[in-house]
Amino acid sequence: MASSLDAKAAAHSRRRGLTAVGTAVSILGLVAGWGVVFFIGLVGALWRFREPNAPAPVLTLSDQWMDLAVGLVQVAIGAAAIAAVYFVRRRTLPAVWPMRRGTALDAAITWCAAIGAASALLLVLSRMDVLRFSFSVPASVESDWLAVVSALAVGLREEPILVALPVLLLVGRLPIWAIIALSATMRGFLYLYFGGGGFLWALCWGAAAVWVFYRYRRLWVLIAVHGLVMNVQVFDRVIPSDNAATIMQWVNILILFTALLWWLTPRALEAFLPNTVAVRYGDSTVETTPMVAEVVLNPEKLDPDTPRRNPPVKP
Repeated sequence: MASSLDAKAAAHSRRRGLTAVGTAVSILGLVAGWGVVFFIGLVGALWRFREPNAPAPVLTLSDQWMDLAVGLVQVAIGAAAIAAVYFVRRRTLPAVWPMRRGTALDAAITWCAAIGAASALLLVLSRMDVLRFSFSVPASVESDWLAVVSALAVGLREEPILVALPVLLLVGRLPIWAIIALSATMRGFLYLYFGGGGFLWALCWGAAAVWVFYRYRRLWVLIAVHGLVMNVQVFDRVIPSDNAATIMQWVNILILFTALLWWLTPRALEAFLPNTVAVRYGDSTVETTPMVAEVVLNPEKLDPDTPRRNPPVKP
């Protein structure tokens, strides 16, 4: 009997050891893959970090087409990697990944709110000279429309590989906070061309991206928000107006900070007005006072024919 228990314990220990080794190999492979896929972006970010006052790059038409070709390769690698990992883990994922919650709008508002909060934080830190956060000078390009396409496709290049892949590969093997930290750190290095503040900025909203995908399971929302909201200012290249850059910048600010207020307001009301409770009717949520909640939770009180247990006393 004792030998049987010892054998089971040894087998369990071996399985744990193999799982730990497999997780370590997965992490190392993921980080190495990120380094290869984003090698050009990492080198450019580190160069700009060391030379913040360097002149803006000049991209010829062939350079722009090459950038789009690299982006297409990144998208293809991301799609193939996600498909392969999902095929291998398709039976175990449902047990370790919570069910999808909320709507696509909830996911978009949550991530836009996180981006807005990160932007506000870095603005304050930059004004206080705690961290350098400097917008890089836009590159000089031959084709403005190719520049627009390249900027709008950034979400396709980053979100599948930096968000979906690590979650699919490591969920259930690592705590979600560790996956978030790993992905957000890599994202931060890609945005070092904004300075040290750029690293922290991308670290914050990159972490939120992983959490949003983990909770809402909507990768396309992250791709759309990254391309159409974060990079909306790129349209100033093709809008025939001298004020296009200012207008697009304000569009970006209004979207992000409206989402931040939208996300914060109900949570602030719930925190500062504890007497307000939520009562659900089907799929909708109605905010009521405790008295109304009591009436709803006790339907007999709605019957006017029911005699009162404590009739009013005449003065």
